[in-house]
Amino acid sequence: MKVFKEMVGLVTKQRLNNIELIDERLPDGKENLYLKLFKGIADGVFNSDEEAALQLYQTSAKNKKYLMLKSRLKERLINTLFFLNHKKIQDSPYQKAVYQCNRNYFCSKILLTHGARTSAIAMAKSTLALAKQFDLNEITLLCARMLRHHYSMMGLKQEFQQFNDLADVSLKLIRSETKAEHMYEQLLSQVARSKSYSQELTATAKEYFNQSKELSKYQQSFHLHLLHYRIGLLYYQVIGNYRLTLNLCNRLQVFLKKNSRYRLASREGEIALLKMVCCLYLNDYKNGKQNADEALKFYTQGSNNWFVVLQNYFMLAMHAGKHKQAAEIFEQATGHQRFQYLSDEKSEEWKIYEAYLHYVMPAKTKGKEFKILKFINEVPIYSKDKGGLYPAILIAQLLFMIDRGDEDRIEKNIESLRIFSSRYLSGKKSVRTSIFIKMLRQLINCHFKPEKVKAKAAPYLKKLTESKYGHLTENETMEIIPYEDIWSIILSRMTSKKQGWN
Repeated sequence: MKVFKEMVGLVTKQRLNNIELIDERLPDGKENLYLKLFKGIADGVFNSDEEAALQLYQTSAKNKKYLMLKSRLKERLINTLFFLNHKKIQDSPYQKAVYQCNRNYFCSKILLTHGARTSAIAMAKSTLALAKQFDLNEITLLCARMLRHHYSMMGLKQEFQQFNDLADVSLKLIRSETKAEHMYEQLLSQVARSKSYSQELTATAKEYFNQSKELSKYQQSFHLHLLHYRIGLLYYQVIGNYRLTLNLCNRLQVFLKKNSRYRLASREGEIALLKMVCCLYLNDYKNGKQNADEALKFYTQGSNNWFVVLQNYFMLAMHAGKHKQAAEIFEQATGHQRFQYLSDEKSEEWKIYEAYLHYVMPAKTKGKEFKILKFINEVPIYSKDKGGLYPAILIAQLLFMIDRGDEDRIEKNIESLRIFSSRYLSGKKSVRTSIFIKMLRQLINCHFKPEKVKAKAAPYLKKLTESKYGHLTENETMEIIPYEDIWSIILSRMTSKKQGWN
């Protein structure tokens, strides 16, 4: 009762009489212009400050009145954050614990600031117990420090030492977790942007994998073990060994099952997604589709991860020759209202996919002429990434030129591809792409005669077939459609247009 009396007294004396929140029940008149701004943003009426300022004040976005209105709305939004219905997103005990620990620690600090020490210490103790149960070491450290300070002032040596020891243990774990986080995020930052990986990155990934193994070996921390698995998964992806990646995914699933109190749906979706990617590179469409469908269950439509799943699902369908399904996936992704909020890099990737879909399914895109120059202008980021998707961009241009029979431009672009290949494509990393470029060069060497092209390119086609998609450090993302399939389409269309090529 002592704790309740202290908290009731504090709330009675110091609470605000009127908390400024977002209240959509109020009329959005002149007195509540903030609400009009809020609804305009929520409904998509205002897409920029200029639009909002013009409609609300008939002025520019730099006007003081508009800036003050934005400030008022921001303050109300921040206040309203404390009253969100977190139960909607708390689908596991772990998520609930994370929210409660962060909220309760913050409340204990407020209580302490206002002199309600008894209540603050009681809340810190209960928060500490929950944080320890769910391996939330940062909250554990913060609570231990608060309690250590409290008992030092009280002169209680035993309690002081208890929380001092706990703070030391937590700090050691946090340092190890922070080091592992740094290694994971360092790798992720390099893997996320480019689709090609240097020897230096490979060596770094291997070293980080070994270091994280040592860190997790001697310290009991769920998050440390999880980071070790994640670093390992990145390492195996960097070296292009998707069987090892798949095996590690399975081991991670076993680990998470043993530690079910830390369950997060997003983690399960992450693993299902990665297993789907492995199936893509291992040419296992059946299991890939199963993992894709499984991954989609864990993500909200329109979320970043949902788009990532669809992106890889699209590639899986294209490589399995399921072009109709790929088209449906493409429409599902690009037709979603959240598509416009994707990063520029992700938007460009979908533009590249669209080009290949347009090429392989011309009947489905009747009336939508593919414009090469427009396509290049729409992918400026990857047009500069010489080791990543740039070859896919060059090859896409060339495919449409071949379809149109533009011999002069074809010859010029194939020569550009040859020069690019010799400068930027490593034989070991880009075996299939290098072979395919040599096959394309036979178009010029054989003067676009279908039968001669087919015969001259046959040895290269044999090499291409013998090489494995996704093998070792091949830059797989260059290959939107299997090169064997593209070559078959080229020869088929050239043969059907034989008169035009003679």
